[in-house]
Amino acid sequence: MQKYLLILCLIGFSTYSILNVLAMIFYPGGTSSNAEKTGYSFLENFFSDLGMVRTYAGETNTLSSLLFAISLLVVGFVLILFFLLFSAYFDEPSLAKNLSRAGMVAGVVSGISCIGIALTPWDRFLEAHMIFAYCLSVSFLAVALLYSTAIFRNPIYPNAYAILFIAYFAFLLVFVVLMIFGPDIESIMGTRLLATGQKICIYSGMICMFVQVIGAYLFNRNLIGEKAA
Repeated sequence: MQKYLLILCLIGFSTYSILNVLAMIFYPGGTSSNAEKTGYSFLENFFSDLGMVRTYAGETNTLSSLLFAISLLVVGFVLILFFLLFSAYFDEPSLAKNLSRAGMVAGVVSGISCIGIALTPWDRFLEAHMIFAYCLSVSFLAVALLYSTAIFRNPIYPNAYAILFIAYFAFLLVFVVLMIFGPDIESIMGTRLLATGQKICIYSGMICMFVQVIGAYLFNRNLIGEKAA
């Protein structure tokens, strides 16, 4: 059963990526500095712009916002499912078990945060949207830190996956610091830096999670093989 649920997680992450790209394709256009700009700008649009009810120019954004919301709902439920499964691989030693349980809670929070972002378009519910966005960043920092340590403490889980978590932790931490202490988001330079940094973090996060699911799948298969032997 775990094998099939992990495959479902892989399908979910792939679906998120496809729907996200489609939302960009169907985004009518407009940025904070140029409301009449056509299409989605990689440098000047944030991911959350895809979920706006109306664009900066006041144009309806029905299809793009729907695709964006569905993609986040999918990835939110997949994150919850994966971290509930993942924690089961760390029963020994006790420190790894405790770290994995804490990581599971942080992972579930990250999934709930994705769902919250999907349900709160920033042009309608800015305060709630930003709370969910910050919760997502902080919870994923906790996930990466807790699970990297748990993997290192687990004598049979490959350390390569812990190193991947650490690498993502570093990327995400730099972005969070930039969000808090970096350039003004209202400036063109600030918008471009943060919008580009956000995409790097999200894409690298998806790659990280995709690899982690594959790692859990291979680990699960090896366990089943050892039991069968």
